[in-house]
Amino acid sequence: MKRIVSILIVLIITAPALIAQETLSDVVKDFQRKNSEFTLVIPSFLIKVGLAFGDMEEEDREVLELIDDMKIVISENRFHKSDFSALEEGIKNGNFVEVMTVQERDEKIRMIMNQRAKRTSELLMLVESDDESVLMLFNFHGEPDFKKFISLAD
Repeated sequence: MKRIVSILIVLIITAPALIAQETLSDVVKDFQRKNSEFTLVIPSFLIKVGLAFGDMEEEDREVLELIDDMKIVISENRFHKSDFSALEEGIKNGNFVEVMTVQERDEKIRMIMNQRAKRTSELLMLVESDDESVLMLFNFHGEPDFKKFISLAD
């Protein structure tokens, strides 16, 4: 009986922490509520239509086949540290992994990954320049091949 009570107490204490775990989608939604001027959502069916009828190289096709959906948020405001406190906290706690940061002249690009489950993952790209800030959230099935993904950006 004591064992059951102690297990229930542990579950009651830890359950809110497990439920409250943020995803990169939550970070984007929070930024979008405060700063968004333009949002474009590309659902999976539209990506599949593009794959079926689009004329593209095989390498590009392989990358797009991994993407479930994507969201692009554009703002003329520069990113502020307060906009991404949950993101920085997630990186610090190990929930998110910063994959890459590139600083080139007036542009800064950060790529952050969240492996939600073995078969799904999220990738957030933060692109900041002098005239606009862009967030791109990609939902993948499986783990993305970054070599292919970066070649698509070229």
